[in-house]
Parts: sequence; C-alpha cells; structure tokens
Amino acid sequence: MRHLHSMKRLIFIFLFGCIPFFAAFGQDDLSMSNGDTVVRDVSFRFLDTSTFETDRLLQEMATKGPGYFDGIKNHLAFLPLISKKTFPFDPVELQRDVIRLRRFYERNGFPSAKVDYPTSQYRLSDNSIRVIITITEGEPTKINSLSLVLEAPIYDGLLDRWTALTKTVQAKAGERYTELLRFQIENQVVSLLQDRGYAFAKVASDVHPQADNSVVDIDLRVDPGPLTTVDTIEVVGIQNVSKHLLLRELPFKSGQRYSRKKFIQGQQELFGLGLFRLALAEIPEQLADSTVDLRYIVRESKPRFVSAETGFSWETGLSVESNLRHRNLFGGARQMTGALGVNTGWLASPSNDRSPVKSVSASISLRQPFLFTTRLSGSTAPFYSWQDDPNQDTRYYKVGVTNSLLYELLPFRTLAVQHTFGRTVPLIGTDFQKRFDIYDLSLLSIGATIGKVNNFLNPRRGILVRPQLETGGLIGGSGVEFLKGRLDVALYFPITKRSSGSLSLMIGKMTPQGGSRDQVIAENEFRFDAIRFYAGGSTDVRGWTLNALGPQIALADSVATNADGSFSVSNAHYEAIGGQAKASGRLEIRLPIPGLSNSWSWGVFLDGGVLSSEITLDENGRPVLTAEGLPQFSDEGRLSFKSMKYGTGTGLRYQTPVGLMRFDLAYKVNPSREDLRSAKDVFLFQSGFTDEPGRERFIRRFNFQVSIERTF
Repeated sequence: MRHLHSMKRLIFIFLFGCIPFFAAFGQDDLSMSNGDTVVRDVSFRFLDTSTFETDRLLQEMATKGPGYFDGIKNHLAFLPLISKKTFPFDPVELQRDVIRLRRFYERNGFPSAKVDYPTSQYRLSDNSIRVIITITEGEPTKINSLSLVLEAPIYDGLLDRWTALTKTVQAKAGERYTELLRFQIENQVVSLLQDRGYAFAKVASDVHPQADNSVVDIDLRVDPGPLTTVDTIEVVGIQNVSKHLLLRELPFKSGQRYSRKKFIQGQQELFGLGLFRLALAEIPEQLADSTVDLRYIVRESKPRFVSAETGFSWETGLSVESNLRHRNLFGGARQMTGALGVNTGWLASPSNDRSPVKSVSASISLRQPFLFTTRLSGSTAPFYSWQDDPNQDTRYYKVGVTNSLLYELLPFRTLAVQHTFGRTVPLIGTDFQKRFDIYDLSLLSIGATIGKVNNFLNPRRGILVRPQLETGGLIGGSGVEFLKGRLDVALYFPITKRSSGSLSLMIGKMTPQGGSRDQVIAENEFRFDAIRFYAGGSTDVRGWTLNALGPQIALADSVATNADGSFSVSNAHYEAIGGQAKASGRLEIRLPIPGLSNSWSWGVFLDGGVLSSEITLDENGRPVLTAEGLPQFSDEGRLSFKSMKYGTGTGLRYQTPVGLMRFDLAYKVNPSREDLRSAKDVFLFQSGFTDEPGRERFIRRFNFQVSIERTF
C-alpha cells in the first residue's frame, strides 16, 4: 500500500511539475498531495469565450466534486445513518479528462482549443484539491460551402422538395462546423428520400478542411437507390397476441409505397397498445430492389398488472390508489382496469381555516383500442364515488357509467367526447331531518388538445390550446341543466439556453338552464358545487389555497358565549361561492440556479384571477341571507376585471421523470377582507355577535404550495 501511494505521488508531481503553476496567496504546495487527497470542487475558467454550459463539460469528465446536496449531507454526517461522501482525486484520471475535453471541443468545431489546469488549488488542512479547468476555445471552424450531388435520378414529384431541401442545407454555410451538425444534415437528406419511397437511400459526406482549419467544405453524395414498395411485414416475438391484430394497427399495408415515417409510426402504435414492454422496427439485411421487407421485434408484457401508489398533500392528507389491469382481455388488445382511490384526510393540514376533503372512488373500465380506425378508441366505465367536502358543505355518493370516445389527431393531441349518466344521493340537507333530493346526472362533454410544443413533459417552446364544451340535460333527464364552456391556452418561450418563460390564460362561462336557473335555491346551490368555476390553488392563482380566491362566506357548526363574554366557535371555516364565469392568467419565468444541475431551476411568477359572483351585503357589511338561511349573491356571468386578484412569488423547480415538481412561496397583492382574517372572527361579525370582522393578520398574505406539474 505504501508503494502504491508513493507511485501516485510521483505521478502527481510529474504531471503538475511539467507545467507552470502559479500558487495563489496562502495556497499549499500541490506536490504535498497523496493517495488520500479528495476533490472539494471542480470548476471552469474560460480565457476567451464559453460556448458550452459547465454541466455539459462535466459530463465529459470522470473527475467529480461534491454537489450542493453532497455538501449538505456531509455537514450532517454526525447524525446516525448519514455517512460522509468523498470524491477521491486521481491525477492520472484528470489527465484523461483533459484529453476528453480537448476531443470534445474538436468534435464541436474548436480544433485549436487549449485545456489545462494550472490554477488548481491544494489545501493541506483537509488534504483536498479544487480542480480548476482553464479553457481557451480559440476560433471555431466555420462551414464555407455545402454541395449535394444526386448519383441517380428521383421521380418528378419529388424534385421541388429536393430543391427546397438543397437551399435549406446550403443556407447552413457560415455556421460552426460540428460532427453532430454533419450527421443532422445527412439524416435530413436521407429522411426526405426514405419518407417518400426510397427505402435504401444512402448519403456519404466528405469534409475538406483548409490548411488552418478555419473553414471546411462539405460534399454530400446521395444515392437514392430504387423506388420501393412494402413486400412482407414480419413480426418477431409474439406469443399470445395475433399477428392480424398487430398488422391492423400499422398505418400502412403490403403493396403500398414505403415511408420511414409511417414505419416508425407503426412502432409507436404497437407500443401504445400497452401489450409490449419492447417494440423495435428494423429493415432486415436484403438486396436493394423495388420491394422492401420490414420487421418489427416485440416482447410481450405479462397480461395482468397490479399497481399501488400512495401520496400526500397538505390539502387532502394521505391518499392511496391501486389498479388491477388486464392488458388483453378476450384478445383484441382490449384493456380492463379496476381502480380504487381513497383520499383519507389523515395528517392533512390545510391552511386558512379549511378542512381536508375526503373521498373514495372505484371503477371498472373496458377500453377498445380499435374502432374502425387505429386513431379512434372507446371505453366504458361503471363507477362509484363518495365525497365529503366540509369547505363546501357538500357530502354525497354517486353511481353511474361513463362512456368515452377518443380520437388521436397527432401524438398527445386528441379530440374526446364523453357522456356520463349517474345518480347522485346527497347525504346532507337544509336541516337534520330533511336531506336534499336524489337526482340524476346526464353530462355530455367535448374537448380537444391542439398545438405543438418541443417536449410534452417539460415544454420550453410552443403553444397548447384546450377548448372544452360541457352540457347537462341535453341527452336524457338530468337534475342539473347547464351549458359550460372554457378555453385554456398555454404559451412556452425560451429566453436563454437555460431560462424560459410560460404564459397560461383561461376563460370560461357556465349558463344554468331550465329548472337550474335560480342558483340561490339551496337545492341548486348544492348540485352546482362541483360545476361552478373556482379560483386559487397550486395550478391556478398560487397566492390562494385551493378554491379560496373569490367571494366566501364564513360558516360554523355552533357558537357559545363564555362567562367572560368571549365566544367559543365550533368548526369555523370558509365556503367558496364560486362563479358562473372565470378568467385567470399565470406568467412565470424560470431561471437556472448556479451550482446545481439542469434539473433544478427557480421561478418568479405573477398570477391573477377573477370570478363573476358577488355576495350581497347590507349597510353594515354583513351578507344578506335568503329565507333558507343562505347568503344571497348575484351572478350574471359577467366579469369585472377591476376585481381581479393578483398573487406573486418565487419558488424552486425540480424536473422529475414524471413531471416538474414545484415549491412555491406566493404573496397576495390585493387580498379581500376575508383573506386576511380568520373564519371565526368573520363568522362572529357576519352573525352579529361582534361589530368588527376582526383584525388583519399579515401572515395570511403568504401561501406555500407544493405540486407536480404535468402538461398532460
């Protein structure tokens, strides 16, 4: 072991002694390091330009230093079950890193880049080194010219596209040359031909650098090969699924002209059936002639699948969800799924005088993936649900069936039609003796998702539009009659390489029809609790908790006068009125966090929202009550943007495999009277027990939100 440490020390002295090293003031001699030396940091110093992010350069290196969370963990290493993580320093590996970085720059158009580490700093007190990589990028190699030569003719209908592609490729002259760019150009040319029948098209490129490597000329020789049609389609790996079923899902058939785009789309369609854990597409080795044989390779998943998940949020507490799925019921790729979900309310701690919402849901759904075309699928799902929401004085159970049709316009862009018929049984009423009446539901909705973004889980560029129309009572009898429409628009835009912005807008209106027009009647008020628009929450206006923005009424179970003249109030809480119309918007800018990976970012945001309803107050500022004891409110479905409420704040974002996790601290810019006061104080004032609604509490301007955001 002593011999090994001596060898490492000699290697270290040799490697660092061969280059000039200027020690900073107070810095220990680098030659004092040994085999136990650890890396305390890896950083970069750029002497001219910095084309690449440091995170990208660190991916090329084997030498690693502790990250932000490693530092926190090491500071807590004195605690049980937490061990300190070290990063051993290897001078030989550092030399290899230098070579890797030089080659990386060469591949990316910097042939004269210089990479070294002369200012790295050693510290004897803890036997650690700070590796500082110094980089001089130099002048990049530019593309001087590009030429495309067809070695065989193509059919006349493709000539215009070929001419347009040639102009697009030649327009890249003047850009920095990289091997990746050359590959992208080759793939662009091959894709044009292979998507239009030339299955065996090939591209060969020659790069001619000038003597000083300042510019290069690229010559591309294109062999389109023969125009081909599909001959045989082979599927390898099927066991319990019929080949006929799989061929039905493909967007092409034998005898049709070959298209690589449709060939890959077929692979996606097969994987989308949910029957396979693997689906590959390949062209087997064959002679290039007028027909082409194709092959799909699949690996079947087990037909039965069981999953169980738990979750937690401050609003609902502990939640449990389980699914039992059969992927190929009775053949035909039909899927049957039994689902059970429970929001227990356990350990919940909702803010601002709210209570946890408890619910139970169960359903059995059967999905048919092919209805006349691969783009159209249908499902039917009998269901049962129970919900207890003290915040809305709503408790009921519901049974019914939901039938759906889903048409896929493009990947992740769909048109959906859904009809739900059910029976709702209220579990509360106007008093302890009389419950609300049982009523039927007949709801028809049509919705779509259109637009285009660069990434559907973490979009940075593009736009998504989601229109939706819903009606009650149009088909069959229904205890709620209404027409409801909403439009959601989300715009995503990049600002720099690592920063981006998003703007979300929503507008909606609901118009009660027939016997549901009078919304002040207690029966209608109860039935429309889940239909009216609400504002506030982690995915809406973040300064407010879920549904807490807008008109609210303070309620309580009971009130008693104490001997000292004070009041004891039981279960004081706010109930949101909601609105027949709503408008909201969210603007957010996401920025990188120095020292953390690209998965982390921080955001600043400004949100706003407004509802159309307004509580009717008397001359003392107390709600006017109806004969049923309910607060009287007016709502004609018109929005007054002067009443818009705003919230602003900042927060952390962390990109996970399932979506963007957000930790937001928001501030109410213009809160209402109820927003800054407890439900107990406002209830006593509204009920006439006190002359004032209580004192404002500044802390109630703040709201902390935790959520996972998904585009779909």
